[in-house]
Amino acid sequence: MGVEVWTAQPQRLGCDACADLAAVLDADERERASRLQFEADRRAFLVSHAMRRIALGLVLATDPHELRFTLGAQGQPILLHANAAGLSFSLSRSRDMVAFALCAGGPVGIDVEAVRDGVDVSLLAPYMELPGAHEGSGLEDFYVRWTALEAYWKAQGLGLSRTHPRIALHDVGDSSMEVRIGGARRPSGLFAVRLPAPATHVLSVVCRKVDSVRIVELEKLAPPPAAGPDRAFAGSNDGSCLAAGAPRIFSS
Repeated sequence: MGVEVWTAQPQRLGCDACADLAAVLDADERERASRLQFEADRRAFLVSHAMRRIALGLVLATDPHELRFTLGAQGQPILLHANAAGLSFSLSRSRDMVAFALCAGGPVGIDVEAVRDGVDVSLLAPYMELPGAHEGSGLEDFYVRWTALEAYWKAQGLGLSRTHPRIALHDVGDSSMEVRIGGARRPSGLFAVRLPAPATHVLSVVCRKVDSVRIVELEKLAPPPAAGPDRAFAGSNDGSCLAAGAPRIFSS
């Protein structure tokens, strides 16, 4: 397989869909979700972690609920499975959009960010070599670069840190940028690809150069059934329900 990216907008999933997703989580994931204060955050956590299990379960022909994870030295999740060697994966979530990427042919990282006005674009400077004309660049450019930055270090199994060398992004067309390292701008062998997302979000994946990214999108197909407390999904304290959803799969 190449690169596969799963996305979801949690607020568009109905009660039945959310209950089914929550059922694949383990006790630790459910407990972590329950500690989140806001229902929107709990829902995003549940949907994203269930999506990770389902995607990996399909690739490994394993019951998603049976998958087990541990944490690496840098805090990154590691899948404990006999056939997981060489399989890279990455998870990102905001309240209104979550994303998961996996790849059997090299490192992969993904990041999704909600676009907010008033962001300080100078936040990029400690982490990234910027083109000379960048000072006047707009909000969208900031988020494209920020998601690429986050996704790159996730692909390295690391978090964002000022101790890392700065990266540079070289536009190669077709919504892709080559990631280069340090002042010498040494090629990293990885590329940042901007993926389709709602206008309120920016989504980027970093991987080795590929011709296409297969996207699995969960979205609304039908109105929800009547809602009630008995239809709430695990981790929801208020029994809230949103539009019912079902998967749609396509390639870009």
